Amino acid sequence: MLSRLKLFFIAVTFLTRIPTPKISTMTEKEISFSLLYYPVVGLCIGLLLTLIAFLLSLVANPDVVSVLAAIIIVLWVLITGALHLDGLADTADGFLGGQGSQSRTLEIMKDPVSGPAGISSIFLVLMLKYTAVLSILNSDISFWSLLLAPVLARAVAIGLLTYSPVAQTKGLAFELKKQAFPEFVATILFFVVTVTFFVTNLWVLISLSFIVYAIRHWALSRLGGVTGDILGMTIELIEALFLVMAVLVLA
Repeated sequence: MLSRLKLFFIAVTFLTRIPTPKISTMTEKEISFSLLYYPVVGLCIGLLLTLIAFLLSLVANPDVVSVLAAIIIVLWVLITGALHLDGLADTADGFLGGQGSQSRTLEIMKDPVSGPAGISSIFLVLMLKYTAVLSILNSDISFWSLLLAPVLARAVAIGLLTYSPVAQTKGLAFELKKQAFPEFVATILFFVVTVTFFVTNLWVLISLSFIVYAIRHWALSRLGGVTGDILGMTIELIEALFLVMAVLVLA
């Protein structure tokens, strides 16, 4: 049986910059099965952010709440190492610069240099997160949305990968896709979506479902499948849009 703790640490390594015990070797099966622990890593991120937000709200002057929101966003980026923001920027550049060509889109997405579309997408997503966190800190809105956002985003990402083909026979998405476990993923998604429903409402889930469908449709029509960058983009978009919609619903 695969070590569950090792699988968790592999997931932490792929999704964050949180220090973990050194992992000398990772088999293909372990890399694939670590995918099932992505929502758990999301929960750890959410707990950290929620705890930080709660402590800051207790000790800081309410007049500087905008600074507190900025600190939380900076810590959020540091915890994840901007890994998913990089995927967001690469996908945005490829989407606009690929001109409908699969090969051209993939070529642009592999380029480590971010163009105007990539930089703009990062700015817009961080702005949405910042304003949502500011609203949470500046009102009576529950911290539940901040806790759930990283969990839901990573659950959606594993669902997107599990139920979609991959665009390339190499890269992170291909390595993660080598094992098939739709029943496990379906259970994870059902649990996370159910909790999200009780915290927010059905319209939030319906809106996010349309967004995920649009991402999948574009990925399949333009590239024939998903990539690691598209998964990163999905995580960033779902986190930001869920926070914004949760704030609008709960305000």
